[in-house]
Amino acid sequence: MKPEQHLNPDDPCGCGNGKRYRDCHQRVFDAPEGEMLAIARTIYAEEWASNASAYQAQGVYDILSEHAAQAGDIRALLDVGCGQGHGLAALRRAFPAAAHLIGIDENPDCLEAAASLLAVHVPRSNIWRGRDEVLASGRYVSTYHGSVQIGSDGITLFQSDVVVRDSEIERVLDTVGPLDALTLWFSGVHKARSATEIARHFEIKSDADHRTLVEDRALAIAGERLRPRGVLHIVARAGAIDIDRVAHDMRLDYSDWLKGTSFRVESIRAIPYDEPADGIVVRSKNSRVSAMPNYAISVLIRREG
Repeated sequence: MKPEQHLNPDDPCGCGNGKRYRDCHQRVFDAPEGEMLAIARTIYAEEWASNASAYQAQGVYDILSEHAAQAGDIRALLDVGCGQGHGLAALRRAFPAAAHLIGIDENPDCLEAAASLLAVHVPRSNIWRGRDEVLASGRYVSTYHGSVQIGSDGITLFQSDVVVRDSEIERVLDTVGPLDALTLWFSGVHKARSATEIARHFEIKSDADHRTLVEDRALAIAGERLRPRGVLHIVARAGAIDIDRVAHDMRLDYSDWLKGTSFRVESIRAIPYDEPADGIVVRSKNSRVSAMPNYAISVLIRREG
């Protein structure tokens, strides 16, 4: 949610995550004209580095890649919202024979970090494809330009946004051919998403709304690109005392979501983990939910056929 902008630096931020305004949204709302998105992306990358490193240290990414391995041998995979590459690194370890591991993210700061973590050369033209324009309404609209170079080392990273029309995504996937898996792990959003035309168009009022939108788009891509028996692998977060009940309810929710499609929930795993103190606040510090144990809910969805 977009916090109130008329706050003192030491006031609690209006987004409700428990941080002071100065440590949360102030840098975004004080950004010079036309630079809000760029600054928000940089802040997100800085904060997400702590979360991703903590998950890596706890072995979360390797456990998730083990769950993905139930798909069988994966040779071609699309990672939506690849972040700083920790998920792709774990998937590369799990599937060393993979010919195409493709990572898409709308944040070029995250993509540069991913290229460094994965130790692969990625052309600057792949990472900096986006152009941000401020409309008369004051909202931002992002478009993507230029051809993407397919990585010769099995890893392809490029800037794009799956909820924005970008024909280059289609061209890359045409080149790769049918996908064995599509992953969407720990979907997140930067602090200026509420200032975008996307938020207005899709009536995004919360992070949960944004996650639903991205999951819907991921399912659409999976319907177009996954081979028969391929998998869509979604990882969400939950705080719960009775995790078995939560996992059961999530299975029902995802099963309802998939009605009328060729996809079915195959398995769900709940992986306990701890959030870092200095990263992105995943749940409100003002809510009693924040005191509950954290779980990564790994949902493996199989395409029939």
